[in-house]
Amino acid sequence: MAEQQPIIISGAGPVGLTLAEILTQQGIPVVVLEKSTQPSKEWRASTFHAGTLELLESTGLAKELLKLGIVADKVQYRDRTTGLYAEFDFGLLKEETKYPFRLQLPQSTYVKLLNERLQKSELAELRYGTEVTGMQQDEEGVTVTVQTAEGIKTLRTPYLLGADGARSTIRKLMGMPFEGYTLEERFLLVGTPVPFSNYLPDISYVNYISDPQEFLFILKVPEAWRLLYPIPPSVSDEEALSDQRIQGSLQRALQTTDQFPIVERMIYRVHQRVADQFYQGRAVLLGDAAHINSPMGGLGLNSGIHDAVDLGRRMVRIIQGQTDPEAELAMYSQVRRKVAIEYVKQITEKNTSVLTEKDPEKRVKMQQEYAEMANDPVRARSWLLRSGMIASVREQGIGNRPDTVATDSKQ
Repeated sequence: MAEQQPIIISGAGPVGLTLAEILTQQGIPVVVLEKSTQPSKEWRASTFHAGTLELLESTGLAKELLKLGIVADKVQYRDRTTGLYAEFDFGLLKEETKYPFRLQLPQSTYVKLLNERLQKSELAELRYGTEVTGMQQDEEGVTVTVQTAEGIKTLRTPYLLGADGARSTIRKLMGMPFEGYTLEERFLLVGTPVPFSNYLPDISYVNYISDPQEFLFILKVPEAWRLLYPIPPSVSDEEALSDQRIQGSLQRALQTTDQFPIVERMIYRVHQRVADQFYQGRAVLLGDAAHINSPMGGLGLNSGIHDAVDLGRRMVRIIQGQTDPEAELAMYSQVRRKVAIEYVKQITEKNTSVLTEKDPEKRVKMQQEYAEMANDPVRARSWLLRSGMIASVREQGIGNRPDTVATDSKQ
């Protein structure tokens, strides 16, 4: 293993760095390429689900994250006018998992933690300011062309793993279709250190608030309370990001005339897209490079981490010569693509529809359905297992050997 040619990972975001951590812990050297000159400090995603914490436990990352994050043991669904209509209590999962909650902390904290760990590893080389511009595959590996401050260079690797985000260069170089749709409206994420509980005393740390005109997603992270809401197509990015408009949105959400200090503001384009296939030869996609979805549910970061764990386990077997590489990558693509479509996409679209439904009768009916589900322990437990990404792991597996899956399916 000491003579193993490094695996190249494109992208030093949370997904690429998770994969690097998994591989190096198993003695596999990696080179991580990142076009930015430093680790990302963007807060972006901020939820770690129970299923994700379970998968990260063996790496030691779950223990570290618990020291840094906030435990959210309930999720509330509210109506802007009528108030709370459904509350899901993660306590229903206390017999199912060691982590009966959502852990809230920004992805930038997770990236910082991973970066610090990998910088100490003799098997990890992190190259910031290095952008992949080309690749050429053959039967033995991939030749990767990169642009650096010193000029153009070429690198050689047995496998190129693309965790380089929604605009993935690796996916484009593969010529892989990325079908789906983009919503016309954008989302604006705003953060303030002022406690929202001062204005909504019974609010939980995670809240979905229905409104046909301007739905809200409110949650707490260690540094701030965060508010996510849509921007109408008629409003420019510049106007949406203005202090006046942001203050107005916060004041309407919290029913106050107070002014709020703003510590973050970011506009999201909202997509639901999945690549046709997650690999091609020795190039593999994961995270946002393979699938992107609405932030309604906090599943994007988590499903990307699940990709990294799944692919990491398979790459260890491949590099150690324990398995058929083609069968492993085909199984990875099949399973992770199915999860992206049948779990992540369905959950996020369901959450979005209950928040944005404009027809009054349909909106009330959907809210009643959520209320009934939350009040039924059996149905609520099923919902929590699915939204916490425990169900997808149990039902589809993570990194299972292809021969084991084939044997099970025949029984």
